Amino acid sequence: MAIRQSVSNTRPTAQNQSVAAPSEAERRMAARLSDLLSRPGQERLRVTVGSDAGESINLSPSLRSMLEEAANMVATGADVTVLPRNKELTSQQAADFLNVSRQYLVRLLERGDIASSKVGSHRRIRAEDLAHYRHRRDEGRAAALARMADEAQAAGGYDAPAAFGPRRGG
Repeated sequence: MAIRQSVSNTRPTAQNQSVAAPSEAERRMAARLSDLLSRPGQERLRVTVGSDAGESINLSPSLRSMLEEAANMVATGADVTVLPRNKELTSQQAADFLNVSRQYLVRLLERGDIASSKVGSHRRIRAEDLAHYRHRRDEGRAAALARMADEAQAAGGYDAPAAFGPRRGG
C-alpha cells in the first residue's frame, strides 16, 4: 500500500469527500495506539474492536507495521491516505498526492519522470509509480541537503559568527 503524508487541512477519502485533519483527541488516540503496537517482546498482538460481541483478531506482522506507521503519522498531525498500489489516479489526484500543480505534474509525465498511461485523452498514473517517484525525489533532496551542510561545515560556515550587512564605523 502507498501511504501519503501531507500537511493539508483536509484529506480525500475513498469516496472523494473531504475529512477534517485529525483533532487533538484523535492525535492522542493515535499516539496511544502507536505505543501499544510498538511495544517490544509481543510476538502476537490481539486487537479488539468495540462491539457488543467483543470480537477480536490477531494482527499479522505486516498489518501491525502498517497500522503502527499510520498511527505515528496521525499522532504527529499529518493526514494519511491509504491507496492500493495499482490504483490509477487522474493527473489532478496525482498532483495533489505530490503537492504540486497539475501543470508541473504533466511536465514530469511528458519527461518520463513518472510512468503513466492514457485513456483517451486523459492520463492515468498508478499510485505505486507516484510513491516511487516521491521516494526518489525525497532521497535526492536529502542527499543535496547533506552535501550543502557538509560543504558549509568544511568552509567553516557553522563556526564563524554570522555577520549581517556592512559593519558600521564608530
